[in-house]
Amino acid sequence: MKRLFVLFAFLLVSGAAFAQDEKPQSEGTLMIVPRLDLNPAYTFVDKAWSFDLGATSLYTVFDGNLGDYFSFSFANHWFAYQTSFEDVKNLYRNTWRCDDVNWVDWANVSLHLGQFSLTLGKDYIHFGTFETDAYDFDSHAQLNTLFWNNYQVYQWGGSLNWTTPDEDSKVMLQVTTDQLMDRPFSSKSFDDYNITLFGFHDFGGVELMASVSHCSLDWLGALGINVNFTDNLSMTMDSYISKVYGGVNLKLTASLADGRCALFAKGGYEKGNTGLIIEGQGFYGGFGGYWYPLRDSQDLRIHALYSYDGVLNEMVMSAGITYALNLKLF
Repeated sequence: MKRLFVLFAFLLVSGAAFAQDEKPQSEGTLMIVPRLDLNPAYTFVDKAWSFDLGATSLYTVFDGNLGDYFSFSFANHWFAYQTSFEDVKNLYRNTWRCDDVNWVDWANVSLHLGQFSLTLGKDYIHFGTFETDAYDFDSHAQLNTLFWNNYQVYQWGGSLNWTTPDEDSKVMLQVTTDQLMDRPFSSKSFDDYNITLFGFHDFGGVELMASVSHCSLDWLGALGINVNFTDNLSMTMDSYISKVYGGVNLKLTASLADGRCALFAKGGYEKGNTGLIIEGQGFYGGFGGYWYPLRDSQDLRIHALYSYDGVLNEMVMSAGITYALNLKLF
């Protein structure tokens, strides 16, 4: 695995050198996203209310390209305060861990040669669902599967990608560390790594993605479908299946008032018998809405939602605000 690090460093150095000759074609952008969440919750088992700050954090995304052949992406959150400052401390204590959340979501560089690309670094595992395709600051844990909320999807490794010239289809082979490792590449057994074959195709109005993975759940299949009925109405369906976990969910989203508002509803069912994700089964679901107060911009977003989780036997309400500041650095 040390060869991966050597090649990763070589790509970084080469990319920086190449960029000096290709400055007019190089660019980098920085997105700074503060988000505030207020989440009161009621647990029916304990018959008690609780409160946390959910996904409250300061997120940053730095990405761009270096010349015609290299691109880079770095995404992180600087703190995550839910119930105590221990949440913040653990982000940095866990910096080099694979089995828990830390402050770096992904940090990678890609080499592009025609229709092929090679990506090395930290990335999200490309499970074939639309649930794993969003930035964390756009996600609502209360309406996500327990798989997405508990599986450590950001891991170190690399992927080889092939994309058609029209970019309607994509195939990827990805090899990464997995959540059973305490440190990146700490295992010498190839059987301990996550190996994923991922595919995507846009049929025009209908997008399909799928994957099959060898991972800490033994093996996992995933399938996602996105249907755009009109410019203002869309539906996604995601499903997971493995020996120890299975789940399916459906989400409807409607855009209103020329994009100034959006309403959504999501529900699903999941069942598992592994402590890595979930032990139990049940339905979950909820609904919510977005309001974009700025005219001709969705940079400022106010959200509110309600959800019920039959596995956790918990009801959660949430309200919050998110702002995305976009800066061009070079």
